[in-house]
Amino acid sequence: MTESVPALVTYAVLGWMALNIIFYISERWMVFTDIIWILMAGLAYGWLSSFSALELPPLVMDPKVVLYVFVPLLIFASTKKMCLFHFRPIIVPALLAGTLGIIISMTVIGTAVHWLLNVPLLPALLFGVIISATDPLAVSALFKGDESISENQKLLIEGESILNDGFVVTVAGILALLIFTSTSFSWLDTSVSLVTHIVGALVTGVVLGRGARAILRFMHSSYYILTTNITLALAYGSFVIAESFHFSGILAVFAAALAYGYKPDEDRANREAEEKVWEYLDYAANALLFFLLGTSFVVLTQGTAFSVWMVVLALSLLFLGRFTALFLLKPFMKIDGAALSTMEFWLLNFSGARGAVSVALILLLPSSFEYQPLFLASAFVMILFSLIVYPLITAKLLKQGG
Repeated sequence: MTESVPALVTYAVLGWMALNIIFYISERWMVFTDIIWILMAGLAYGWLSSFSALELPPLVMDPKVVLYVFVPLLIFASTKKMCLFHFRPIIVPALLAGTLGIIISMTVIGTAVHWLLNVPLLPALLFGVIISATDPLAVSALFKGDESISENQKLLIEGESILNDGFVVTVAGILALLIFTSTSFSWLDTSVSLVTHIVGALVTGVVLGRGARAILRFMHSSYYILTTNITLALAYGSFVIAESFHFSGILAVFAAALAYGYKPDEDRANREAEEKVWEYLDYAANALLFFLLGTSFVVLTQGTAFSVWMVVLALSLLFLGRFTALFLLKPFMKIDGAALSTMEFWLLNFSGARGAVSVALILLLPSSFEYQPLFLASAFVMILFSLIVYPLITAKLLKQGG
């Protein structure tokens, strides 16, 4: 154990140096965000680690670490920048896209996988819902500092992404229960369970978020170390408490961050210091997660045959699932009473990058599950394409819209 500590420190130092190089490359060649460059660096490391002569240790992300360590931090960091008052105008379209949109996407993808790949319907629907989860981490990185997109548009895209992640985890849990246990399907029981998971998560988050605010008022202090400690405890505490009651941890974190509130404190210096701490935590966690996503690709898909047919099908479903959902919901999605413009419709389509949550959910399925390798390989094709190609399309849309 003690021998591994110097090696761990060495890797950390090399990692920090690499981050600076990648940040420099990203600033010079503004084709991708630095997070996407980090993903490609992870892919390169994963490929190099496959050569035994180099003796590089294979790095594979642990699904429970992703869900319990990375997700609460990153969801809270994204949500705490939002103001509940400003979030109100887009809450209806965000809820529609993040719930009914997921159901439609799940049905389109699941039905295609069922008929074209001869996968039983429930497992096919499970894959459909898992891969419908968009990545709020990648979405947030896309629009950071971009002034060509309005605040409402940005809130809709980021808010919908966080909401659909929470909804996806909840629905995936219910489907997994039906597939891997002897539980029989009942529309009534399933609907009640779904509503309970969502409402319970939102109530838990709101209570804890307002409780954190009350503690700060009681202590009469806004010192940034204190507020950072409280917000970190709130992020992880809301997730763990919600999960312990079998509610959606992601939705609980989202509700806790909104309930805590993005309010300007009188002590502006401490507020700005806290924001800087959270900004760095957000960046460091994002960087490590995307690097691990890249390194995991080679290790987890070794021995998997990527046929042209499978790649074409995966990419077709990647687009069709979200496109169909947004096309059907477009008449009901309005921002401040105005219908979505054509540019906003396509922006929502191509800002729907997939990410680590989908991989984590597939890895959490029983290792004996016969369709896990197929789901994992298909998911990686979809994720890598959406993370590398979608940002280029999104940037072009924003440029045209500007």
